[in-house]
Amino acid sequence: MINKVIKGDCEEILLSLKDKELQLISTSSAGASDAPDGYFWYNQERYPFEIKRQNADFAQVELRWDKKNGFFYSGLSKNPHFANFLMNNTEFLEEINKIWTDLPKKYTRENLTPEDRHWDLDHFKDIKKQIDISYIERFYNLKEPPVYYIQIQNRGFYFLGKDITSLGVPRINGKPYLRARIKTRSASTNKWGFLVAIKMPGIKPSAFDIEELDNRKFPFPEGSHIDDKQKSIHNFV
Repeated sequence: MINKVIKGDCEEILLSLKDKELQLISTSSAGASDAPDGYFWYNQERYPFEIKRQNADFAQVELRWDKKNGFFYSGLSKNPHFANFLMNNTEFLEEINKIWTDLPKKYTRENLTPEDRHWDLDHFKDIKKQIDISYIERFYNLKEPPVYYIQIQNRGFYFLGKDITSLGVPRINGKPYLRARIKTRSASTNKWGFLVAIKMPGIKPSAFDIEELDNRKFPFPEGSHIDDKQKSIHNFV
């Protein structure tokens, strides 16, 4: 579930676009789903974009395990596009199975105890692999609909792969890596899981920002960019 504070920030960003006539209604953030976090209108065309916390996972997928396959990407992930992307563009799963060779208690015990969770945490340490920034760009560009822009909390607005609207905003930057790890979801109910995510520290601030923090510029020219024909459609974003 998306953090309530961050969800509030997302809603503020989307409301700001609506107030500046860059969106017809204030949509809700997609959170952990595979859908875009929001849309903006520019020159009578509508474009999706992402909204991320500065330290958030850029994408994540659950891992499962069985005796035949070892670890594999879950088919029940909320982000199936990311699993397909990893399988088609990286060999990270093969690396995971070479390093994580112990039998996970989570998938080999019927009545799981806190000791089982701690055993897994002790025996399955984080696996990290540096990746090129183009991997993140390709991941978003291959979505449906394709995403070419991202707003990052306290950093600003960037393009992903190509500035398709020629806004003049900078390309996304940072030092991305893939991370396989165990996540404790609830210690009180003894819930935990295995997952793979993209992390990206070292993001340099953009000169453009939908929130206009720290004197950064709003990325869109003033005035309405919405197609006049769409303004009469009540629920069109």
